[in-house]
Amino acid sequence: MDSGMGKPGSPADRKGSLVFSRKVGENCRHIAVELSEATAPSAPGQFFLVREWGVFDPLLGRPLASTVSGNCRLEFLFQVTGRGTSRLASLTPGAALELRGPCGNGFPAPVGEKLLLVAGTLGIAPFLGAVSALGEKVDVTAVLGVPGRGWEPFTEWCEDKIPGIRLNSDDGSLGRRGDPVEDSLTLVGPGRELWGCGPEAMLRELGRAYEKGCEKVLVSLERRMGCGIGGCLSCSITTPSGMKRVCVDGPVFDWREVFGEPLRN
Repeated sequence: MDSGMGKPGSPADRKGSLVFSRKVGENCRHIAVELSEATAPSAPGQFFLVREWGVFDPLLGRPLASTVSGNCRLEFLFQVTGRGTSRLASLTPGAALELRGPCGNGFPAPVGEKLLLVAGTLGIAPFLGAVSALGEKVDVTAVLGVPGRGWEPFTEWCEDKIPGIRLNSDDGSLGRRGDPVEDSLTLVGPGRELWGCGPEAMLRELGRAYEKGCEKVLVSLERRMGCGIGGCLSCSITTPSGMKRVCVDGPVFDWREVFGEPLRN
């Protein structure tokens, strides 16, 4: 299957205008941006550096994975965690934005017909676009993990976007009690490909899927970004094969590339 997914675009600086900004849970925002000129659709997992136009404090844009991408419209999902995201969340429709992207390498087209998506809270963002892009070509199952009470508006929003998504919560108040890794391990097997996005501890545990015969495990890493084009080295990580820059060598990697060879029974 060759859908063009995962192939990097050419990062470029663009101007856009905020269409809407909606709250989808405590400190979670869903925004839409209308670009001044069309851009090629980004692959799931690619990201844009987004900041308010003409504002230099904070100086750097925030790396956001696009949930909808095409023509002149982009949509993003993010959590308010600091000054940059707080600034974005405070903007009203019509505000001018500067966007650099699409940056990095996204998820490539699945090699088989069964795909398992595993996300921790806001790690669901790149998978929203993946489900739309794959359509009925691939059998997709999505697993989402959240802390529990207080995340109801967010999980309801996700269920509307991905009908049938499997919910897991630490306190058992939403879906199954437990973490998404344990739930996903009951679903993997030969012929199944797994994609993960979320906290690094969760991503590391996803390597256990190989013990179940999973064919491939791809993970999207989250790091602080500076330039988005590999020049500043602020997102560099140490891997078994040497130093990698998450913004250009990733953010999507083969699990083995960043965590080494998995243990098998």
